[in-house]
Formats: sequence, structure tokens, C-alpha cells
Amino acid sequence: MGTVERRAREKDAKRRAIVRAAIKCFAKKGYDGTTLDEVGALAEVAKGTLYLYFKSKADLFAALLLEHGFDVFTRALEGTFRAGRTPSSTLFDFSRSFRELCLEGRSEIFDFFLQLDRGDISRDLSPELRAEARRRLEDVLARIASVVDEARTKNDLVGPEGRRVALILWAFCVGIAHLVKGGYSEAAGVLNDGVSILYNGLSPARK
Repeated sequence: MGTVERRAREKDAKRRAIVRAAIKCFAKKGYDGTTLDEVGALAEVAKGTLYLYFKSKADLFAALLLEHGFDVFTRALEGTFRAGRTPSSTLFDFSRSFRELCLEGRSEIFDFFLQLDRGDISRDLSPELRAEARRRLEDVLARIASVVDEARTKNDLVGPEGRRVALILWAFCVGIAHLVKGGYSEAAGVLNDGVSILYNGLSPARK
């Protein structure tokens, strides 16, 4: 193995160690309670070395949850947007994936969605990471909108354009997640009910 390749592998290994340590720290203490000193100590790297990889705690938080948040969420949705799926199956599968992943599984994924626009995080976040996070969310919304708009052209659905339906669905899922985080554990059970109300309102047979 050449020197360049060895250094590249060592650099990659250090970054992975930092990310693993950050996931543990954020999961245990949350964003506010975690310090870069703690992350560096757990990863066994100097604080100065940590700054070579991430500009701030906000950048670290966003970067690891882009990789271990949006990427995981997007993979979970792959089947949801397969060609030929009905609008109803797409909407219900989206809400199911959101519930299983963000509410019942890896709650740190939802923490990213929830906290990204917080002032203390967003203020320190690099423009590149902020733009990438927005792009990932817009991609999910666009795929939902595309399914709805295609159904509208076939008169299978009526009502608002796909973009607005996608925003309504996302806002509803996030709102339910807020309630669950606030201690209203039973709120997760109404997620499917809410999607039913949304779909019934779009169905021409019910107009």
C-alpha cells in the first residue's frame, strides 16, 4: 500500500470514528448537552484534529445525520415510490416508513429534521450543509408531489397540486412526531388516521 493510499485510509478511519462517537454522544446527551471535547475524547482524537473534519458542532451534527439520517430515510422509502404504485399506497407507505423509522426506530433521524432550523444550529451551519439538507428534503417532497400530480392528470385524485399535498403530509408527520416527543405517545397511532383523512379529501369518489 502506497503512502497516499495509507493516509487516505487513516483519514477515513478517523472520520468514521468521530461520526460513531458523535452519534453516541448526541443520543445520550442531545445536541445542547454534547461538547466537541467529549466527542473527541470518545473518538480518541485531539480537538484540533476534529476541527480538520468538521467546522463546528452544528456541522458535525448535520453531517452525521445527512449520512445516517436522510440516507437511511431515503433508502427506507425506495419501495414507496416504485413505478405503478397507487396514490393511496404511496401516501400510506410514506407515513408508515416515517413512523417506523423516526418514531419507533432511530429517533435521532427525526431529531435532525426537528432541530435543523433551530437558530443555534442553523446560525453556525455551513451554507453547503444547509443547502444539502434542504435539497434532500425537497427530493422527498418532489417524489410525493409527482405521484399526486400524475394521479390528478388521470382524475384519480382531485384537490390541491402535488406540491401542496406533499407539504401537508410532511407537516402532519412532523406535527405528530412533535407530540410524541412531548410525551403524547398515543399520537403515533393517529398517523394512519390522518393520512386516511387526507386521502379521502383528495378522492373524487368522496367529493
